[in-house]
Amino acid sequence: MKNKIVILVLARGQSKGVPRKNIKLLNGKPLMAYVIEEAKKLSYPIYVSTEDPEIKEVALGLGVNVIDRPEKLAKDDSRSIDAIRHAQRQLKADYIILLNACCPLTKAEDIKNCVDILTGEKCDSVVSLVEDFSSHPSKICNLIGNRVYPIQTGYTFQTAERQKLNKVFKRNTAIYGMSKNTIRKGLLFGKDTRGYVMSRENSWDINTLWDFEICEFLITK
Repeated sequence: MKNKIVILVLARGQSKGVPRKNIKLLNGKPLMAYVIEEAKKLSYPIYVSTEDPEIKEVALGLGVNVIDRPEKLAKDDSRSIDAIRHAQRQLKADYIILLNACCPLTKAEDIKNCVDILTGEKCDSVVSLVEDFSSHPSKICNLIGNRVYPIQTGYTFQTAERQKLNKVFKRNTAIYGMSKNTIRKGLLFGKDTRGYVMSRENSWDINTLWDFEICEFLITK
């Protein structure tokens, strides 16, 4: 039997950093339209989970399905996984690919590659990453008062030639993929989680108005 794969976008209305962020116009289009348009290049059903009537209207106008999310799952302290579980119970999907509406430079190729890893390697979950030298263990520390304490990672808090240090990666928040069993356990990341590396250029995550302005420049340049 063919696995049921669903694309899901979580888009609540009460974003704080940038009010109404998910439908704020970016270069003339609602922010969430960018990932939706890329996802529509593939063959998977697309759903937007929201508690907000205006976001629902925009999503329907973009030609995708809507899951009416309960208000209790759309608060500031609500967990994404709970909204995903709510959606999965309705969709009965074998795999859910969660796209972040705030990462408008995500491409269809990135989405498809994550699907292929998740289904082809039969892992619990997949997450998009970006290489980030600034997050290397040798460059981070605890600060108590104004005193620096190295993180206990096996690295010293010293400078070194970049080429001699191993590569490190961080989540770029663009794509998360989960099997139904992982979701049912209340997890975004199962025991067997694989990573998919995206380009730095496509790893833009909008959280502030400054992010918005920079991303608009990147789109229009």
